[in-house]
Amino acid sequence: MAEQNEQKTLFNQKQLSDNGKSLSQTNADKYLKNSNTAKYIFILLTQDTNKEALLEFQQFFKTHYKKELQLELLESKKIYQEPNTLYFLYMDDEAIKNFLKTHKEETLNIAILPNETCKETLLHYGISKDIYEAAEDALNEKLRITDQLLLCNGEIVFQKISIGNVQNLSKNVFQTSLYDNIKEFFYNLKNLRYQAIALQTAKEQKIQTVASGVLVLEDYTTFNTLKTMGSTSFHDGKLNALIIAPKSLVSYIYYLAAIFFYHKFSWGNLPKNIGFVSTSKLIIEGSMSFDFTIDDVALSAKTIELEVFNTNLTVGYGKSFESAIAQAEEGNLSETVNINHLPKGEMRELLVSGKVPFLKKASDEDIKEALLTIKESAKISSIFIALMILSTLLATVGIFQDSTPTVIGAMILAPLMAPIISLSMGIVRSNKLITQSSIITLALGVMSALFFSFALTFFMPLDIMTSQMSSRINPNLLDLFVAIFSGIAGAYASSKEEVAKSLAGVAIAIALVPPLAVTGIGIGWAEWPMIHGSFLLFLTNLFGMIIAASLTFIILGYAPVQRAKKGLVMPAVLLIGVSIPLVFSFYSLMLQSSDYAKLNKIKELYIKEQKIELNVLTIHSSTKEKAVIECEVSANSHLNQEAYQTLQKELSKRLKKKVVLHVIPKIVVE
Repeated sequence: MAEQNEQKTLFNQKQLSDNGKSLSQTNADKYLKNSNTAKYIFILLTQDTNKEALLEFQQFFKTHYKKELQLELLESKKIYQEPNTLYFLYMDDEAIKNFLKTHKEETLNIAILPNETCKETLLHYGISKDIYEAAEDALNEKLRITDQLLLCNGEIVFQKISIGNVQNLSKNVFQTSLYDNIKEFFYNLKNLRYQAIALQTAKEQKIQTVASGVLVLEDYTTFNTLKTMGSTSFHDGKLNALIIAPKSLVSYIYYLAAIFFYHKFSWGNLPKNIGFVSTSKLIIEGSMSFDFTIDDVALSAKTIELEVFNTNLTVGYGKSFESAIAQAEEGNLSETVNINHLPKGEMRELLVSGKVPFLKKASDEDIKEALLTIKESAKISSIFIALMILSTLLATVGIFQDSTPTVIGAMILAPLMAPIISLSMGIVRSNKLITQSSIITLALGVMSALFFSFALTFFMPLDIMTSQMSSRINPNLLDLFVAIFSGIAGAYASSKEEVAKSLAGVAIAIALVPPLAVTGIGIGWAEWPMIHGSFLLFLTNLFGMIIAASLTFIILGYAPVQRAKKGLVMPAVLLIGVSIPLVFSFYSLMLQSSDYAKLNKIKELYIKEQKIELNVLTIHSSTKEKAVIECEVSANSHLNQEAYQTLQKELSKRLKKKVVLHVIPKIVVE
């Protein structure tokens, strides 16, 4: 009796209105009165179904629709293929699947009545959980359509087929706790396995690849794990297979995390490590048996045959499918196969063997193409020499002229970045030919820059320190960061044809020739501090860019770490050596910044009852013990030496260090 009452609560027990109708019956009445389809209406039950639970609904249907509902056991009822018969299925998911499988080629009118044991069926057909609404939808002609079924080895699939590890694409993570998602995240990461698979589509297109998992859906419209981007696959006669094959642990972690925690991917914008096949038939074969699930039921097979079957069954869907049914068209026989970025060649063998690389490995085609381009960049040519000379002369003139646009033009014209990128590739690939050629080309470019900037300075009748010079003789760690980021950008732009146009911006950022031009000017003037500072800046740019570009090529998969690490030792040692003075320079810059912050708070001072205004222009050098400050002092009369000494003591007291003042006096007459 308790079971009977529990079943009755599913019906939402609606009260009939005075005229005997509580639901909108326009479509249902039309279906019943103007068509012979529903002359006979049966509710098919299985042996374990509680008939008592349907008695109230049976009485309601008779009163409401003026039609008799006959309750019949499926095991004893003979199914008649008559157009004037409607069969309501009131049974569990397995029984419904078996019924559809048995009668899929017969011309029958089918509808679904909801109950607690057919949740997958309700989701698949969009059936309301309210039995009265479900009955009304079943009698709505606009919601009835000849059905299509996805078959997997002859078995009906309502939701999905999951083969291998599908990286949690098969469920909605927002329905589970964060703890469970994190736990499953690491479980999937630990159990990452690849298997060689062969696929054959309906048009006999054959595909050989590897995958960690394959997810197959007939209609992704109802599959809410990924966004649909407004597209629909309802009754298009095709299945949709997602072939998951990350090429490295890094990419696996990235995509897995994105799927688990953000669901940022959509059918219209799948990541490159996921292939996509849309076809009416698909055969998947492996070298060993697959572990897979059909709607979460575990199975195993060496060959999986998938097919979208066009049945003769007319099935009533729920209201959520009304617009999809109205737009449904004849199935398009064209196929979609997007597998360009799936593992190929050597990568397939590597993944199947279980040696999943930590970082992505570039394809053989990409490596070959990149090496051809880089070999040309490493060679000495007349064009390289001509551009090197012209960019050096232009930079030197711009530095003397103190013209930023002229110096920027020299940066763009300079060809030094090409041999540096080539040298980085030669190092990580252990390619002696490219490495040696790049070093020779780079050395020749540096020497020509120093010679022509020195020669021009020697004949230049100017001996003025411009801001373009002074800005390049005190490098610090910030300049190293510029070099590192520029090296990353340069390597990335060189390896990606679509972003090669960004190389001009990289050339401006790295500024290779102007420091060399300042070094040549320092040689012409015989100024050792100028030579030291500017050449240190060039070496910072050079070694920082080489290391950063080399690491970028490794990350992009152009060389394994084991091969690259030997070649990186020497540039890394040189970079560390260069970084030591940069650290001291950066420390001095930090002290200067701190001193600026303290002195900028001082706007006015009174010295012997005389008001003065202080304007700090520069702090030339700063240590914990001493600071050299250039400032402008404004007063309404001339200040004597004693006043300046008092100012010096006051600033020394504020900074808590010895202060050397370079004062520019300024008398203000009001």
